Amino acid sequence: MSDEKTLNIPQEIWFIIWKKLPVKTLGQCLCVRKPWNTLITSSSFVAAHTENSSQVEGSSLLLYRQFTNAPKKNEEYMFMLDSSQKESDLEPCYTLTCPFVTGDVGKYFRVVGSVNGLICLSDDLFGYTYLMILWNPLLRKYIRLPVPRVNYVVKGAHISSFGFGYDTRKASHKVVRISYMREKNAVYDVTPPIVELYSVKEGKWRYVSADSLVNICICDYWWSQCFLNRTVHWVAWERDASTLAFSRNWFLIFDVEEEKFKKMKFPDALAKVCTLNLSVAEYCSKLSVLHSVLKGGAVGNEMERCEIWVKGDYTVGSSWSKVVSIDISSSAGLGWVQCLRKNGDVLGFSKKGELVSYDPLMKRTKGLGVRGCWRSWFTCSFTESLILLDRKKGVGTCGKAREKKFETVFSNGMLDMAEIEVDGSSVGEKDQSAGQPINSVYHQGKFILLEQLGKFDGTSITRDPSES
Repeated sequence: MSDEKTLNIPQEIWFIIWKKLPVKTLGQCLCVRKPWNTLITSSSFVAAHTENSSQVEGSSLLLYRQFTNAPKKNEEYMFMLDSSQKESDLEPCYTLTCPFVTGDVGKYFRVVGSVNGLICLSDDLFGYTYLMILWNPLLRKYIRLPVPRVNYVVKGAHISSFGFGYDTRKASHKVVRISYMREKNAVYDVTPPIVELYSVKEGKWRYVSADSLVNICICDYWWSQCFLNRTVHWVAWERDASTLAFSRNWFLIFDVEEEKFKKMKFPDALAKVCTLNLSVAEYCSKLSVLHSVLKGGAVGNEMERCEIWVKGDYTVGSSWSKVVSIDISSSAGLGWVQCLRKNGDVLGFSKKGELVSYDPLMKRTKGLGVRGCWRSWFTCSFTESLILLDRKKGVGTCGKAREKKFETVFSNGMLDMAEIEVDGSSVGEKDQSAGQPINSVYHQGKFILLEQLGKFDGTSITRDPSES
């Protein structure tokens, strides 16, 4: 076929062909002809390409984030092909350095999750900064979310957890923020929490009802979440209405289309274990939960053993099965378990911080030559997409000017609230305590909320000397 005939193919045919192509190839097509550019950047095509990519089995990559201190401070995102074949290696596709700067320079972002090509980043690990970003790393485009309505200056002390999902009906990513208020001199979180929802299509935060969440808490400073079957999942715990003591574990779930909360049962074997030792993840389009037992109790920094459970049928409560059980203390070269690979191996870290792949059947560990700071790592699946390509308003492009812009709203690692507006009005003067965790203690390298430690673990508490 001649080039002239190729160019004259109807756009309807190109639409069908292009929606099956990878993002990099489509990026090259943008520069060929103006009509092609117009079609590929249209909202209808972006939505069709996103839907097709999410339905293609095996199209997702493994996203791995790490932070290094030496030879220089660096936050890197590695995208790797993870095969389902046994004894297969992770195949690196590309590595990107995070183009954004946290409020506490030299620190790293919390990765909330990744859905349909966007990565949700939050700068909440080291204080009240309210910097949240939705980032398409392949297109180098991002959205910076506005300051939420629940913030320290307006509402006072609180602790928040986030969820990230995609509303297929409205073709829009959504961020849900669950904030538990901290009353003065009180040890316990106030329930129900205050819940806010940000929709990319709407471009603002709004409140969502959480009246059903009385005595339901998302407990850990290192909370986890995953998006599956149009629903965000968190590990939560229910407390006794009269004593406020731990009662049992639940999955707290949020339907991003209906915008309603529900509870889902844990496997019976995990219903009463320490909630601090549980994390939730998506594994091959199935719900999974990792149960770890740490040396030194719930606040330890070294795993002793772990189990990974997978729910075979999402709609059947009894379909949970324990697919992996590892005695880490006797597993040479393995110090921490992160997630399951598609081939059944375990992705984890050595005691020296190297990324490793562990075969639980053969009990063999293979180093992958990647190192990062302890607990700075994050893994999840990633699907390439054109999301944000069709948007002009409120979308930025990564570059040096953007980094400098982000830094101007920070002073000593704290958000300057006087420069930020919420719902059209100024929030107020900067709060000098905004960089400190509220009602928490620093113990063995991590912040633990007071009531969590008291309910789940009997380990003694010591404060960080820098806080005295």
